[in-house]
Amino acid sequence: MRRLWRAGIGFGLAALSLSAAWEGAAGSEPPPPRTVVIGTEGAFPPWNITRPDGTLIGFEPDLLQILCQRASLRCQLVAQDWDGMIGALQAHKIDVIADALQITPARKAVLAFSLPYAITTGVFVTQKDSPLARMANRGLVLDLDASPTPERQTRALAALREELRGKTLGVAISSTYDGFLDKYLAGVITVKSYRTMGERDLDLLSGRIDLTLDDTTYLRPLLAAPDAQDLVLVGPELIGGELGAGEGFGLRKDDTALAERLNAAIRSAVEDGTVRRLSLKWFKADATPTLDARPGAAAGSPQP
Repeated sequence: MRRLWRAGIGFGLAALSLSAAWEGAAGSEPPPPRTVVIGTEGAFPPWNITRPDGTLIGFEPDLLQILCQRASLRCQLVAQDWDGMIGALQAHKIDVIADALQITPARKAVLAFSLPYAITTGVFVTQKDSPLARMANRGLVLDLDASPTPERQTRALAALREELRGKTLGVAISSTYDGFLDKYLAGVITVKSYRTMGERDLDLLSGRIDLTLDDTTYLRPLLAAPDAQDLVLVGPELIGGELGAGEGFGLRKDDTALAERLNAAIRSAVEDGTVRRLSLKWFKADATPTLDARPGAAAGSPQP
């Protein structure tokens, strides 16, 4: 039976498993145990989900249970609203943000980040009966870090601007996608921000917005739901650039010791296939990042 975490309740660790896990990950004796509070939204499936009984499940709770054991951490996972997440970290109410937080230059100005533990693409979704359902370049991955920019990508971005002109696109407030929208679609579309993804999804289903842009690992499972059969993925997929270098844990900049513990555990989970196994379980795709392609970043795109 899968071990569940209840919001606000931590779990104990066995000393023998701690020692073995740390030696396998870092080649040294484990550091002294430390208690940390990890904030997650609990409302971003399949990354993190709150069940009716208050337990937190999903890709991140599963991964964190393994990482905390390997890093000699006593972890307490708590539910925290997305729009208050960074404030809670800076106020020392939590020690780590675990909420599919993409590593971007803007966020690195205020946060420290662990190594990426996943990398995914951004995708557009609209209603099947919308004219946007026939958008060009469906499935084409646009690497916004590519230099020089491939000619096909330049054409695809130009086509995207024309297809979306005058449309209303919904995103979560303080979304990573804000930077992409500002750079490539400013003056072209109307952006409507939502406090939660659930509110945005309801407006998309009811036709109050034309489309949305979000993480493929969130939107693909959404489209499989019985009440979302009228929705469809459209247009190109996005990676890199303003969307960041993958998903990482957010930490306070002065907490370098915690970052080192998490990084060693993440590296071991990437190398031994743990991240691949859990991402296939929750996302039905391999979201394993390629570490060290450039300092503090991930490279490559998710594999089917």
